[in-house]
Amino acid sequence: MSKFLIRYFALLGGGVVLLMALLCAGILWQFDLMEAMPWLLIGVIAVGILLGIAAVLCSRTATKSIAATVNALPFDGKAEESIYSELLPLMHRIAELHHRMEEQRYDLSDQRERLQILMENMREGLILTDSTGEILTYNSAALHLLGKDSHMVHPPHSVYALNDSAVFHEIVSEALGGEHGETVVYSGDLACQLIANPVANPAADVHETGGVVLVLLDITEREKRDALRREFTSNVSHELKTPLTSIYGIADMLATGLVKSEDVSGFSRRIRDESSRMITLIEDIIRLSRLDDDSFSEEVVMIDLYQTANAVLMQLQPTAEEKHLTMTLRGSSVTMRGVAVIVEEMLYNLCDNAIKYNIEEGSVKMTVKQTPHHAIFTVTDTGIGVSPADCERIFERFYRVDKSHSRQIGGTGLGLSIVKHGAAFHNAKIEMKSQLGKGTKISLLFPRE
Repeated sequence: MSKFLIRYFALLGGGVVLLMALLCAGILWQFDLMEAMPWLLIGVIAVGILLGIAAVLCSRTATKSIAATVNALPFDGKAEESIYSELLPLMHRIAELHHRMEEQRYDLSDQRERLQILMENMREGLILTDSTGEILTYNSAALHLLGKDSHMVHPPHSVYALNDSAVFHEIVSEALGGEHGETVVYSGDLACQLIANPVANPAADVHETGGVVLVLLDITEREKRDALRREFTSNVSHELKTPLTSIYGIADMLATGLVKSEDVSGFSRRIRDESSRMITLIEDIIRLSRLDDDSFSEEVVMIDLYQTANAVLMQLQPTAEEKHLTMTLRGSSVTMRGVAVIVEEMLYNLCDNAIKYNIEEGSVKMTVKQTPHHAIFTVTDTGIGVSPADCERIFERFYRVDKSHSRQIGGTGLGLSIVKHGAAFHNAKIEMKSQLGKGTKISLLFPRE
């Protein structure tokens, strides 16, 4: 660039000097010195004007040339390709800054990608908003827990649009106001614990909120367990209160002498029966508790499923004969791993129900067979059957299809619940087919490995 300007100004200066020399020589040739002074002054002014115009034109030309060259320069570190040596230090500095910016951009992009992957693989929902409630980032779990499509293309911009419940809006508003809050939000069958934390704005007043972090925890199973626990406690209280009330009333009558001597035997049998019912109920509750805490894990041994079914047949045969039922067992020896007492209890409860809810002179058929992966026990009865709606709940604790009929035939209402928990303990599957008025078929599929 300097060589170009030097040549440009050298040619211009040489031309001006030559022009002035010719002008002076012409003036002095025609006039003497005193007469030539005004003309010389006019010439100098004219030459100065010409020099100014030439300088302006020269500077504009040089500026355009420099600007065009600078705009065409690469900023990827190849500064040595510049045609102006004076720009090389600047170009090296710009290239260095460009390299640093590219590294920082790559690091930020990598960190953001890793953060997004981490968020998407979280089971917990996470939402970050600005100070106005606009969503800055979120993960799919958050949308799912709030009842939204986790793969929606255009999620709502405002966090308030994610849930319509008043408690959700209240907690978010309080968090935007700087207050921590927690609540439970329900969306269909889902229940999630919402934790809202305000984020302080470091660039403003310490009391100003820059946004909100919302954390959502899936507590659906916990809520269901709590509901079942409350229902179980209520049912146990009710089931225990009934025989205890009867025992207390009879004992009070005996203590006060209101019972005739010939009726004492009958009342005593009533106390015995109610006490037996309570003992059976408590034993079933203890079995369920042991199944829940896996305290049977050390008792797993090899079991012959056919022998276990035969033992159940021998226990229940007298009861079946009392109702004039035909009870049979077919199959062959099948071995599996399990807890003998639990498996026997499961088979006993299924067959006991098949007898209790059967018709006079009906039948109970037991079969044991095996497949390459399962040991299968099946019991089929000709009883009253179960409606499709009740099939979904029949394995719940204390659930009875016909409460009045169940009271007449006895039982604690925990038999099928023990079957369900025993199946879960053994990783077994339960298959059930039933039709009202025609009977029920229930199969237990135990894994053989």
